[in-house]
Amino acid sequence: MDWSREQEAALKAVNDWIKRGDEPVFRLFGYAGTGKTTLARHLAEGVDGHVLFGAFTGKAAHVLRQKGCAGASTIHAMIYRPDTSDDEEREDDVPAFVINRDSPAHDADLIIIDECSMVDEMLGSDLLSFRKPVLVLGDPAQLPPVSGGGYFTDADPDVMLTEIHRQARDNPIIRLAQDVREGNTIDYGDHGSVQVIGRRSLDTDLVLDADQVLVGRNVTRQKYNKRLRELQGFELPYPEVGDKLVCLRNNHQKGLLNGGIWMVDKVTSRKGKEIKVRVSPELGQDGGGRVALKLPKMLFEDHEGELPWSVRKKGDAFDYGYALTVHKSQGSQWNDVMLFDESWAFRENQQRWLYTGITRAAERLTIVR
Repeated sequence: MDWSREQEAALKAVNDWIKRGDEPVFRLFGYAGTGKTTLARHLAEGVDGHVLFGAFTGKAAHVLRQKGCAGASTIHAMIYRPDTSDDEEREDDVPAFVINRDSPAHDADLIIIDECSMVDEMLGSDLLSFRKPVLVLGDPAQLPPVSGGGYFTDADPDVMLTEIHRQARDNPIIRLAQDVREGNTIDYGDHGSVQVIGRRSLDTDLVLDADQVLVGRNVTRQKYNKRLRELQGFELPYPEVGDKLVCLRNNHQKGLLNGGIWMVDKVTSRKGKEIKVRVSPELGQDGGGRVALKLPKMLFEDHEGELPWSVRKKGDAFDYGYALTVHKSQGSQWNDVMLFDESWAFRENQQRWLYTGITRAAERLTIVR
């Protein structure tokens, strides 16, 4: 590779850290297109030993594998295992998860974590309990992490990359993200793998074909989720087989991660004030099989604002996942993203909101303004 001076300095700093072995974490941060993943992959090739790649969500791990980071998985799959010790007593035969001291992390010589902003204190401390060097990759131009995250981003980076790699400059998504970060306006039109259109140009098939729809406000998310379910033939207000759900709250014991996407496999009960369903990860991998959920019906009924904790605490926290807020999408990427630009709603974080939304797209992006 033809590295820039900044990248060469980053490589030297990380290699020196690995050789010293005196600190458990190295923070390699940088803007989109500065080559963080490329550098990490190169560093992994030079390590005399076994290197693991991980990310917070299954989608982000999938994107890492597409970028050549072989075997990339969720952090959860890397360090936990199902606890089958009390299977006979466990309701619905759904195992909890416990730290697996014989997991892949046990045998790693270096662990590299991408999109690290969503990692919370429990997951981060459990990862570090394996006493392996952990290289975390992050982007400070994104929105601050949602409540509970930020375990690895609460300190200054050891290295901060700012120069856009020459091979990334021709990528319309990276170029647009840079323009937004620098305060430039976005022009309507066809920009190759990026389309910027008005709402009047919006086509239903275009929305349905996207891997993920992103919006700004919760009221928009609820409205679009309702409409997208209707377009796909769902009639009941409550989850049905085939529905797409998003997790709203971490539950490491059950392998549930904030922002993770799950598909409904089976509805086992609709009695009373809750629904019981079985769900599987959207990708069918990275942490497991089916999980049984108890969902308060009020989560899926029309309501303004956030439901009170007295309601939410009675079951697992999920909602429909056809449309997500950009805040909830942090830590994930999808190949084809449709972004409804509601950056105007975020005032001082307007640029960071739009930048974060743009960088959720790996290959194709449609911005609707």
